[in-house]
Formats: sequence, C-alpha cells, structure tokens
Amino acid sequence: MKLNLPENVHCAAALSYDLEMCAGYSPTITNNGRIMPELQKYTLALCDVAERYNVSLHFFYVTNGLEERNIDYLKEILARGHTIDSHTYSHVSLAVNDLELIDEELSKSNVLLENRLGVKSVVLRGPGGILNGLNGKPETQRVILKNGFSYVSSAYRDPITNGEFQFVKEDHQHAFDESDIKNAARLTVFEQPYRYETGLIEIPMQGLSDRNWFDTHFCIHPQAFHDWRKSSGHQPVAENWRAPWTPGNAIDRWIQYNLDVFDLAYQQQTVWMPVWHPYTHYLHDRENIMLKTLLQHAAEKPEKAWMCTVRDVISML
Repeated sequence: MKLNLPENVHCAAALSYDLEMCAGYSPTITNNGRIMPELQKYTLALCDVAERYNVSLHFFYVTNGLEERNIDYLKEILARGHTIDSHTYSHVSLAVNDLELIDEELSKSNVLLENRLGVKSVVLRGPGGILNGLNGKPETQRVILKNGFSYVSSAYRDPITNGEFQFVKEDHQHAFDESDIKNAARLTVFEQPYRYETGLIEIPMQGLSDRNWFDTHFCIHPQAFHDWRKSSGHQPVAENWRAPWTPGNAIDRWIQYNLDVFDLAYQQQTVWMPVWHPYTHYLHDRENIMLKTLLQHAAEKPEKAWMCTVRDVISML
C-alpha cells in the first residue's frame, strides 16, 4: 500500500510508546499495565516535552491496568490531546496459536478502554513484535477483525538479532563507534503498510526498539541486568541511578542512532514508525534527552517534518 504524505510535508515520524510494566524488568517475568506512580509521572513528562513542540504522542497500553481504581494519569493523557490504543489485555503475543486466548484478550481490552476511558481502539499493537507479522496466520487475522480492528501493528524486524549486522566490540570493551551506529541506521527498512489476505492492514514497526538497544545489544553485563531485575525490577529507581548493565555511552549512541534513522527517512521522504517504551526510557534516559533532541532536530529541518501518531499514518493510506 502507498502512503501519501500531506501537502507541504517532506517526511513524517509516527512516535509511539508501548505503555506497560515490561516483563523484562519484572522479577517474575510478567507484564502488566498497572503503571507505578514514578512511571506515570515520567510518561506525563514525555507529554510535556512533546507539547512544547505541538506534537501528540501515541501510547499503546496494556489494559489490565484499567482495573485499577485510579487512572487519572491516563485521563490526563487523553485530555491533553494524546492518543491511547490497545496493546492487548495482558501482553499476550499475537504469534500464539490459542485463538480463544487472543479473542478474550482483545475483547476484554476493548471493553475496558470504552468503559473506563471512552476510547474505541482503532489500531492494535501486537506485543513483542513478529518478524513476518501475521503472514500465514489468517485465523489470527480474522480474530483481530472480529474484535473491530482494521489495522494491526505487529511486524518488527531487528537486523542485529536476525544476524544481518553486528556491532564491533573492541578489546571486549564494547566500544561502539559512530560507524557502527550509522551502519545500524542504514539497515533500517521503511516498510510500507500492507494488506493481509483477510483485508486486515499491517502497520509495521521500523528500526531498533529501545528495549533491544539497551537491554540486548548494549547489555555488556548480563548478570548485572539479571541481578537487578530479580532484586529491584518493577520498583522505582533513584534520580541519580544508572543501569549497571550498559556502557556509559549507551544513551548517546541511542540518540545518534535515532537521529541517523530520522535523517534517512527525511532523505527518502518517507514515514518512520519506531516503537519505544516509557519504562525503558525511565531507566536509561531520566532527563528525557532522546525525545527533546529528536523533536528539536526535526524542527530545524528546512522542509516540514511531521511528528505524528500511528493513527495519522492510517489517514495517509
């Protein structure tokens, strides 16, 4: 399918965050949407940054958190003009073969979103990401369609995990240099949305996720990550805390990577659709440098770069 950028728009970036208490940071490896207060504040701070640039953010939310009594921060996100869509009820992968489970997940999620927030979810974000999306899974596609979704965002390709690229790690010090970062950015594929055989439309995620970046590719002390998760996962961290499993330049490299990918999208006059997580940025980017830097970088382009939502991408089809 072809994306048609609006008139006078040179390129676009659909900024979306999966809002959840990530299983990778949980002592019990469980994922939920019962967001701890510190992460609620951080998420609202992301909105603060975006609003300074007249940008709206898109959050895909694990909706079992809507069973909590106090969801004022979610109501505030919506009232401030940002978008919330479904990330399933309990973060069940769309790759599973249990169709009844997927049906239950989507049905419960839709009811909670409508009853608690007055939101009818338009696009479903598939947890975890799937290399080939839902190709070859027509029954899963039909379950998604049955639950009112015409659009799904499930396809995700990581060229490093797939063995297409590997960072150079000098003398076991993991000295990732600028050429490594630029090569990783060049492998980003701006895959166009496409229609499955059932009529369901896939909106692919593009580039490396923050989870993969900090907790896989830049994880130089896996045992430190494991120990922290077991002892301190899903708990707040101090203001001056720094993740003990990443090198000191991990955030700088992350910023450079995303600016390089954005510039590539700008050169190709296309749409970039990354996938980030407030929890990951809370741990690795406490000062919100990534979002501030990207939005300022986009604002300085000579031609208009539209920072939009995944729903806006749908409007371009």
